[in-house]
Amino acid sequence: MRKSYSIITGCVRLYMKIFWRLQIINEHRLSEISNCIIAANHISAFDPPFIGSIVPAEIHYLAKVELFKHKPIGAFLNYVNCIPIKRGRIDKAAITMVKLVLRKGHSILIFPEGTRKSSKVKSGIGKFAIDTKRDICPVYIHNSTNFMKCFLGKERLKIVIGEKIKAISFAEMGDSKEDYKKLAKIVIEKVYRLKNEC
Repeated sequence: MRKSYSIITGCVRLYMKIFWRLQIINEHRLSEISNCIIAANHISAFDPPFIGSIVPAEIHYLAKVELFKHKPIGAFLNYVNCIPIKRGRIDKAAITMVKLVLRKGHSILIFPEGTRKSSKVKSGIGKFAIDTKRDICPVYIHNSTNFMKCFLGKERLKIVIGEKIKAISFAEMGDSKEDYKKLAKIVIEKVYRLKNEC
């Protein structure tokens, strides 16, 4: 891990502990997050840095291409391993980059529902997992929209690390859109099941 990346994530973790009263559930599973797809629910703009900062190794992220239009922000996003993606269409360049990241042995954070405003699972995560034959680590983030309640001690920011969905469990699935969607639904169901552990 780059020292500068470590400093950035360390500062985010400290911020979460002090102001959000961070609690990581199943923390021992963090050491297993390597060369896999991290799948999480998405309710806040804080979700990517919050989740990324607790993973021991550097990970990659998908970020909407509009964020890269502002040069300083775009430069920072590139520095922290964000991949620009065009929403609402098939972005072949982003797909190629995600596959390259996984095949190089890195991990990437993907939100199966796409955006914070969506509650409908997209097939993209299924395609990436089936095409690259990588394990999927489900993660549930809770209370990332409740800063004041966390700050005042009424709630806690909780991040639940789930048990990996091994690639061998979906090895027989084909490369059809139906299979991608089927796997994506399995993943998001496992993500939301982790809410019971909060």
